[in-house]
Parts: sequence; structure tokens; C-alpha cells
Amino acid sequence: MRAGAAVGETGAVDPRSLAPPQVRRQLVPYALAAPALIAVIALAVAPLLYAVWLSFTDWSLMTSAAPILKGPEAYSRLLSDRQFSGAMLRSAAWTAGTVAIELVVGLGLALLFSVRTRVAGPLTALLLLPWVTPYVVVAYAWRYLLDGQTGPFHAALQTIGLVGDRSMLSDPTLAFVAVTVISGWAGLPFMMVSLLAALRAVPQELYEAASVDGAGRVARFATITWPLIRSTAFIMSLVLGALAFYSFDIVWLTTKGGPVGATQILGVKLYDTFVRQLQPGYAAAMGVTALFALAAVGVVASAWMGRRR
Repeated sequence: MRAGAAVGETGAVDPRSLAPPQVRRQLVPYALAAPALIAVIALAVAPLLYAVWLSFTDWSLMTSAAPILKGPEAYSRLLSDRQFSGAMLRSAAWTAGTVAIELVVGLGLALLFSVRTRVAGPLTALLLLPWVTPYVVVAYAWRYLLDGQTGPFHAALQTIGLVGDRSMLSDPTLAFVAVTVISGWAGLPFMMVSLLAALRAVPQELYEAASVDGAGRVARFATITWPLIRSTAFIMSLVLGALAFYSFDIVWLTTKGGPVGATQILGVKLYDTFVRQLQPGYAAAMGVTALFALAAVGVVASAWMGRRR
């Protein structure tokens, strides 16, 4: 066949040399999704694979300029590392507390603002401020509010006898509670807006029929509202829980993991291992272990939710 057989006398491409229209239509979705897929592979999958490979190395920047493959020695070391197990337990408690605050308070606010009034819209926008405010501003604002000398929130808590002269952030017993509340407060607006959207999608006819049958507010919530928004609450809890589990900035900016390690969650432990101790291989093993633990929890929770449905 001549090289220009697919080109006519006028220089136009012969339509018969192209793919059939049906095939071209089937390829369009893949072509449109290709840039996003390439970005995901470049920004998520490739670093994850590198982290997994790095976790099987013995790389300390103090002794070696390049990673050296050692097998699963880092994972064996993790089994006896009490600081890592403590950080994992604190991260689990931190995540549970954060999500509990976001879900309980967010649901209450969503129910309150689901009633359409003149002030519901402006107040909803105002309550979004913690979510859009940079975490560095949030952390330093709370450090001021909880300051033992000049903090107005600390003074209010001291008046009712909940705290002493020291700031909650400098008390080993109360610091963890304080940073958990700050984390829940920061993520609360996202949960509230998501639940508010789900509430407004519930058909009003269901409430009217329930009222005719004599159902009160509690009965209507238990039999209509919660079953219809439960999936949204579950998905948002998983998303915000994953974000909280790997969070680092709020704790680091408020307590730096102290006092005496009381708030050293996983993110702070990873930072300390990588940046301060200069052990990227061991830090990668921590991150990979935490990733698989979090994935296992997500799979179990999703399966449980599927059975509930």
C-alpha cells in the first residue's frame, strides 16, 4: 500500500482509514478521564509506592546518603516501639473524639438551621469561618484564648472551677482534651453543611404524613430524618476521620506534641522521626502501617454500613 493511500487527491484524510464512529464514542470518556488519572497516579499512587519501597530500607541521613534495602526490619522494630504504639492509640482516640464532636454538634446545628428563617443563611455562612480559616490562624487564636495569663476562655473556665492557673495546653491531663476540641471545632462546619444539605433533601410529605399519624418530633427524627441522612453522616464521618487521623498542623502549632508527649499523635511522631531523627525509612514504615490500619477500619466500617442498609 502506498504511504499516501489514506489521503485523497485533494489532500483530505480518507474517512475509511479512521476508527468507526461507535469506537470513537466509546473512547471519548477514557480520553476525558486520562488527565485526571495521570494526575492521580503522579500525585498519589507513585508516592505511595515509593513510601512502601522506602519502608523496606534502612536509611538514616546521619549515617548514609542513600537508602539500603534491609527487608522488613523496620516493621519488626515497630512491634516493640512503645512510642509508636502510644502515638497510634492517641491518634485513634483523637480521631474518635474529633468525629464525635463534629457529628453530634454538626447534626444539632444542621437540625437548627434546616428551619428556613431570615437569619439561617447568614448564620450558616458565619459558621463556615472555622473551616475556611487557615489552621495556623486557628491554632494561634486558640492558644491566645486558652492562655493561662490573658486568655478569656481560660478565665471563663477558671471562674467555674474547671481549670487552675495553668493553661489547658500546658497540663498533661487536659492538653489532649483541648486539642481534640479544637480539631472538632475546626472540622465542624463541613459536617454541618453536608448534613444540612441532606436534611433539606428529605421530602416534606413524609413529615406531614407522620404528623397526621400522631408522631412527635423525636419519633419523626428516629423514623424519617435519621434513616434518610444516615448514609451522609457515615460518609462524612469516614472522610473527616481520615483527615483527623493523619492531621499534624493543629497539634504541632498548639503543643508540639507536649507536654511530656501527652499530645504526640501519629502525625507529630512521623514528623519527629523524619525531620528531627533523620530516619526517613523508619518514618515510611510508620506511615505505611498506619495507612493499612486505617484502610482496614474503613473496609470494616463500610461493610457494616452496607449490612445496616
